[in-house]
Amino acid sequence: MNAGESLGFGWLDAIHPDDRDATRDAWRSSQETGQYYIEHRVRRQDGAYVWHQTRAKPLEGGLSSDWVGTMTDIDHLRGLQNRQQVLMAELQHRTRNLLSVVQSVANQTLRSSRSIEAFGSQFGSRLRALSRVQGLLARVEDQRIDLHGLVMAELTAHVDKDDTGRVIAAGPAVALPPAAAQALGLALHELATNAVKYGALAQSGGRLEVKWQLKEERLPPEVILEWRESGVPINYPPTRRGYGSELIERALPYQLNAKTRLEFGPDGVRCDILVPVPADVAHG
Repeated sequence: MNAGESLGFGWLDAIHPDDRDATRDAWRSSQETGQYYIEHRVRRQDGAYVWHQTRAKPLEGGLSSDWVGTMTDIDHLRGLQNRQQVLMAELQHRTRNLLSVVQSVANQTLRSSRSIEAFGSQFGSRLRALSRVQGLLARVEDQRIDLHGLVMAELTAHVDKDDTGRVIAAGPAVALPPAAAQALGLALHELATNAVKYGALAQSGGRLEVKWQLKEERLPPEVILEWRESGVPINYPPTRRGYGSELIERALPYQLNAKTRLEFGPDGVRCDILVPVPADVAHG
């Protein structure tokens, strides 16, 4: 655009169409306020629109049409601001979801607890499990949690160093979205807690294997996690279904469209959890 073409409001042609009305209004009002200020997108020579901050004031002692100003490239700054807004929105969303989960855990723990003391102990333990998942989320930028890290976080919290030889955890690298990681983390916590109290981690002859695989040929891909305890004589299954059983058999299928199976076999607890995973998330 040459000087002749920019006369009058011809210079508005270089402003992004969505910003032209605001730019024109700012210029008109500046005649009364004596100050021009606007943030708008300006077309570069290559045709790309870039955010600029434009300021101008009339020259002292000059003609009324003599103004001096600056135009500063703030495109990078605007990008950072937009990113910050996205992060804040994501944080608010995650906080609301987490509060809902905490409320649900509290209600279900209260219903299944036989005393206030038992409620306090169980609820505190489950909050710590949630905290471990949130800690994993805080260390990654793309909000995806590696399944191996999730499994090891729970096993490390429950297994004594002397017992690590009786525990095997193995599987391919699989990334989980936050909702799946949170629900699965709670399920692993319940299985590990039961193993410490009654199962493989409570008896010297017990062994625990946690293995998983990714079925990529299915759409969406599916993660199949297998929890196997052995060397744990179980004469009869529990007559009272607790929070852990409810979580695995009902909550996971509802929340994650998962398929689950929980069995108290003659040699120990066996649990299978199949969870669909978005194809663009599975490999991170």
